[in-house]
Amino acid sequence: MPHSRRALLLLPATLAACASTPPAPREDGPPIAYRHLTQIRLDVARIDIEERMPTPGPNDAGRDLNPTPAQAVRIMGQDRLAAFGTEHRARFSVTRAQIIRSRNQGGGGVFSSDPGERLLCQLTARVDILDGNDRRLGFAEASAERSRSIESTAAARRAGAESLLRQTMFDLNTEFEFQIRRALRPYLADNAAAAPPAPVAREELPRT
Repeated sequence: MPHSRRALLLLPATLAACASTPPAPREDGPPIAYRHLTQIRLDVARIDIEERMPTPGPNDAGRDLNPTPAQAVRIMGQDRLAAFGTEHRARFSVTRAQIIRSRNQGGGGVFSSDPGERLLCQLTARVDILDGNDRRLGFAEASAERSRSIESTAAARRAGAESLLRQTMFDLNTEFEFQIRRALRPYLADNAAAAPPAPVAREELPRT
């Protein structure tokens, strides 16, 4: 067979092999942000966003995400809270943020298929209202939790963790506003004479 004809016969097979290569994974949706939502206006002079965040453990599937679960919760606090008062301060902190990975419990046996893995996303955010002497005047805390099963592959783990974080953050954002309006009603500026919004500050608190 002539060399040129052999090359033409091999070309479709080469193209088919390239077409069957899976595309590179991509981010599942736009960046996590909440600036498009109405801010929760607090009757405080400033809002401190605590820099310290929970340390991810060895089985935390969210430690390599961008943002990580803790960073996503902190973004929510920065975007949702606004200071509209002249005294006191609010402190926002991330008290729990993790996506724990564990093995699903399969039926066992040497011929059983891979049972896969389970991801458990747990998020908790807290707002404290403090006076000038750092005495706590009130607080609100919100938590959200979701889980899902995935295949035991690195690609499935990352995609599953990304999707699970977004879903749990949706729940947390809803619960966050509900708990603030329930527990911190005296410190809401919605019905008060509002001062110009103060900038959101960050604070590194001493470890206890």
